[in-house]
Amino acid sequence: MKHIIIKGIGPDKPGIVANISGFVTSNNGNIEESRMIRLGSEFSIIMMISISSQFQENLSKDLESIEGIKFYFTETKKLPTNDTPTHVINLNGGDTEGIVHKMSDVLTSMGINIIELITDTSNAPVTGATVFQMTARINLGDILLVDLKNKLDYLEKKLGLDISLDSV
Repeated sequence: MKHIIIKGIGPDKPGIVANISGFVTSNNGNIEESRMIRLGSEFSIIMMISISSQFQENLSKDLESIEGIKFYFTETKKLPTNDTPTHVINLNGGDTEGIVHKMSDVLTSMGINIIELITDTSNAPVTGATVFQMTARINLGDILLVDLKNKLDYLEKKLGLDISLDSV
């Protein structure tokens, strides 16, 4: 069995997930990890599947038949799942340029790997101002929790954000 990363993007419409998962299953493939989301009016997917080499070309043809979505395939190796999240960072506050970069730079400077990062914006109920939300799932490993908390506290005060760090 091979492990393949499938990436796709195209106009959102009902039934896309059913079509994609049906094609994977009908070609004796198995979806092992996936992220699917609508961003604006576009549907975006990235998933890792396991599939026999003999079915890969047929799966590619099946997926290409989905109107409007362009798919890309990359062979990969499945890694052990020992890098699971140990903590989650939640960030909320006024949307200003560079928040993701500043937060990820702090984590990188400490050697912390981001397992998953989700961002979104919404409008504040009364003022209508844009509010930014970010959730980052991380694995601290041997990193000192106190050091990270201190850096997050500094960033929280500097940017005027609400940042929490919780164990999973």
